[in-house]
Amino acid sequence: MIKTIKIYPPIGIARLGNSKDGYFIGPERPGEVVIPSDGFRDAAKLIKRQAARFHLFAFDESDNLVKEITSDDADIRWTVHLANTKAAAEWFHPKSEIHPKQRNSAFAGDRQQLRLDPGPLTVSGKNPDFVELGKSRASGAAKDLQINQLFLNKQVQLVLGTITTDDRGLLLVLGGHGESKSPVGASLSGGDFANHDGWYDDVSDGLVSATVKFNDGSAPAVSSAWVIVGPPKYAPGLQSVVSLYDTLYQAAIVRGLIPDPFNDPSFKPSLNADILPILLRAANMRWVYDNGTGQFAATGFHHSFNQLPPADRTVIFNRLAIPSNTPGNPGSGSGDMPKMWSDLYPDGPNGTLTQTQYKMMQMWKDGDFVPATGADSSINPAGLTRAALEPCVGAAFYPGIEASWKLRDVYAFVEPFRLDSAKVSPGDISSQMSLPWQSDFLDCSVESGNFGDDLVWWPAQRPIAILKAGGGNAYAPWGRATASGSTGMSVDQMITDWYKLGFVMAQPNGRFEEVDRL
Repeated sequence: MIKTIKIYPPIGIARLGNSKDGYFIGPERPGEVVIPSDGFRDAAKLIKRQAARFHLFAFDESDNLVKEITSDDADIRWTVHLANTKAAAEWFHPKSEIHPKQRNSAFAGDRQQLRLDPGPLTVSGKNPDFVELGKSRASGAAKDLQINQLFLNKQVQLVLGTITTDDRGLLLVLGGHGESKSPVGASLSGGDFANHDGWYDDVSDGLVSATVKFNDGSAPAVSSAWVIVGPPKYAPGLQSVVSLYDTLYQAAIVRGLIPDPFNDPSFKPSLNADILPILLRAANMRWVYDNGTGQFAATGFHHSFNQLPPADRTVIFNRLAIPSNTPGNPGSGSGDMPKMWSDLYPDGPNGTLTQTQYKMMQMWKDGDFVPATGADSSINPAGLTRAALEPCVGAAFYPGIEASWKLRDVYAFVEPFRLDSAKVSPGDISSQMSLPWQSDFLDCSVESGNFGDDLVWWPAQRPIAILKAGGGNAYAPWGRATASGSTGMSVDQMITDWYKLGFVMAQPNGRFEEVDRL
C-alpha cells in the first residue's frame, strides 16, 4: 500500500540556547504551548535549546495517509545538513532594492571561508536516552555539527547544531548556542541594523533527508524537509497576528500549489481554527507592548476584546486595512489595523493580514462561519506543519525573525510548505537574516509610523514592554540592561547578555508577566 514517505513537518523550527545539554521539543499540535516542567533555563540559568522533531508518514498511490513510520517498522537513517551562509550573502535588503551589496565585499580571500558549513551528518536507530543529551552524546547517539575552519583568515570553532534520535527512531535537530563573534575585532557601533562585516553567528538552516528500508527490502522514496534555526521565542504563549504559517499558506495559493478555498462555495472558516486565533493574537499584544494609553485602565484596552469573540463583529472588521492582491505590496482602505510595520518600511503603509485571513474575517463579520468545534489532539501531518510555523513571524519581513521575504516570494516549493531541495541549498533561508541576529533584535521593537501612531515589529517574539511579576500595571522595557533598571541594552550588551532576558509567561491571575529575568 505504501507508495511514498514524507517527512513532517516540512519546515521544522529549532531555536538557539546557550545551555550545553538542556533542551526541549517544540510544539507538535496547533495551539500547543510547550513549557518545560523545570522551565526554559537549566540548573546554571542558561537557556535551553528548542529541538525540532521530525516524523515520517507513509502514503499510498492516491496520496492517502497510511500510517506513521518508526524504527519498529523499518531501518531509518536520517541525514541533516545545516549551514550558515550569512557572511557570504547579500546584505539584507528590501525587495525593491535590485542590486544589493555583498557582505564582506572587501575580503580578498577565498569567499568559501565565509560559509559556515560542517557538511551532512547521519544518525539512526532508537535512542532510549534521548532526554539526556550528554549521555546520548557520550554513547554516540547524539552528534554535534562541528565547525573548525578559517573565517576571514582566522581559525574559528563552534557547534552549529546537534542531532539525535528519540526512543522511536524519530529525528531531533537542535541548533547552535547563540554564539556571535567577530574574530577580526569588527565593531557593531554605527553600523547598519542588520549587516555587519567581520561577524558570524550560529543561526542556520538546512536539509533534512532520510532513507527508509522495510524488512521486505522495499525502500520507498522519501520527500525531504527543511529545518530553520532561529533565536529564542521569549513569549512562548503568544503569536504574531500574521504567522509564518499564514504567510506560506497564502504564498501556496498565489503560486497555484493549493486551490483558493474561497473558490469553493461550500467553504466556511472555522471559528476555532481560523477566526479566534487572529483575535486572540491581537488581544494578547497588550502583554508585550505598551501603547501609552493605559491598557489596563477602564478606558484603555479596547472594550470589544473584553470577550472573545467580540459581540460587535462589524466594528472589528471595519478597522482592518485591506491587503494587496500581491503579498508584501501596499494595502488600501482607511483601516489602521493591525498596527505593525509592512515589508515597505520606512515609506510604506502599515502591514495587513494576508488575503486569506482578511477574507475569513469578512465572512465572520457577515456571520458566515462554522461555530466552535473540538480540536484534533493527534499527531498528524497537517497539525505538525501548522504547529511548527504558527509560532513564527510571517510579517513584516524586514528582515523577520526566522525567515525573510525570499521564503515567501523566491525560493521554490514542490508542494505547500515543502521546499524544493534541488533548488534551495543549506544556509539559503537564513542568509537574509540579520548578522549578527542580536543587532536586529535590539533595534526592531517599535517605531513611529502611519496614522500618527507607533507601529510594532514582532512583540510576540521579541517583547517591547512587559509587566513584571507582582509589579502591578506599570510597564518596564523588556530589553533593559539590568533586571531592575529601565535603561535599554546596547548592541554589545545584547551580544553578551541575550540569555539574561526574561520570558513572558501566562500566570494564574490571567496575565502574562515577565519571569526568569537574570
